[in-house]
Amino acid sequence: MFPQTEDRVTGPSPSRPYDSGVLRRITDALFPIGRFSIDERKVVFIMWAVGIGQGYAQSNLSATIPFTRVALGLTEAEMSLILAVTRLAGFGALAFAIWGDRRGRKMPLIAAFIALMVADFATGLSNSATLFTVLQSLVRITGTALGTLAVVLIAEEVRPQTRAFAISLYGAGGSFGAGLGLIVLPLADRGEGWRLIFSLSALGLMIVPFLFRSIHESPIFEIVEEEVRHPLLRLLASPFAKVFWISAVAGLLASAFTSVGLAFSTERLVDDLGYSTAAAVVISLIGGTLGGLGFFVGGRMADVVGRKVTTVFALALVLGGGIMLYYVELLPLIVLAIVASTFGSFAFVPASASHRAELFPTEFRASGGTAGAYLAMVGSAAGLGIGALTIDRIGLSATVLLLGAGVLAAIVLTMLLPETMGQELDHVEAEL
Repeated sequence: MFPQTEDRVTGPSPSRPYDSGVLRRITDALFPIGRFSIDERKVVFIMWAVGIGQGYAQSNLSATIPFTRVALGLTEAEMSLILAVTRLAGFGALAFAIWGDRRGRKMPLIAAFIALMVADFATGLSNSATLFTVLQSLVRITGTALGTLAVVLIAEEVRPQTRAFAISLYGAGGSFGAGLGLIVLPLADRGEGWRLIFSLSALGLMIVPFLFRSIHESPIFEIVEEEVRHPLLRLLASPFAKVFWISAVAGLLASAFTSVGLAFSTERLVDDLGYSTAAAVVISLIGGTLGGLGFFVGGRMADVVGRKVTTVFALALVLGGGIMLYYVELLPLIVLAIVASTFGSFAFVPASASHRAELFPTEFRASGGTAGAYLAMVGSAAGLGIGALTIDRIGLSATVLLLGAGVLAAIVLTMLLPETMGQELDHVEAEL
């Protein structure tokens, strides 16, 4: 356990306010319940760096919508359709997952990271809506694959008592990268400045040499035998199929809501409420920074209370904050809505990711996780497809409210899944 804040000889010092029991319990929520080993720290640090590059590249599409939409001559509904297409393309991530289950996690993870950085960089050079959609579809494919493989690698390298917290640090890297994307967003105000924002993803390639040196193959991975060369088909024919479909449908329904809410958040602040780009960035950064504590609180909560309860708690915050953002106009309430939805989204990451990794055995853990992530992408596409049909008719706010029903269903389905907290990855139960 982490050492308590006290003097080694004389005990707690009454002169230091951070020794108070209440404050200590609050700050403890931001730290893991156990220590990382030296090897675990190396893995967590390098994956945190991967998360930064990934978070930056994947955030650019949504953050730059007000600028790319105008540059490409698209309406809100047409942009929603493009976003839906890019999510459907995420099916290609299964190729990386099958590669990871058959030959190891390291090489497909590195390949996905390189392809992600290159595709986002190339988006800045696109001169048509078609090429833009193709390149961002590749970003979606590689980003989805990278996210699943990274979680699997961390889960298989880190002990159960700190697994969710370790995943939260990877997620925090992604959040930091997305924050960097917001910081440079004012560049888009300068003519074709949005192109530069995408092109900056090339800087992420600088960490590739460190990935080759620092990442080792998962210690519990074994090359599968010839008769199990199709991990996804084997999963769907196994007793684990039941939990797969429950978790996948829950992810699909929740994603239909979050895809629209997230994709049009900048549009809501800039076009609907009239804030300048700089003001929208400040509002998003303030809300996102405070909400970012959800990574650490969610990671610790998942390791202490349980994966399932934390996931449900996070989804409830996402729903409440997401709907609130599209119905309030006062600045303090807008910030509160962003904090709540962001906190929930960030707490959801370590809880759901560790839960998903622990639901399946090693031989199809990457395939099961990626297939579930792809169905979540289908949910995102469905939500954006619904948006393409409804936004121009009933409005953006009403569309978000309509899609919120899916989150309620996702909460119910999540409660049906088994709890996996503290579970060793070579002993997975399939019972409900």
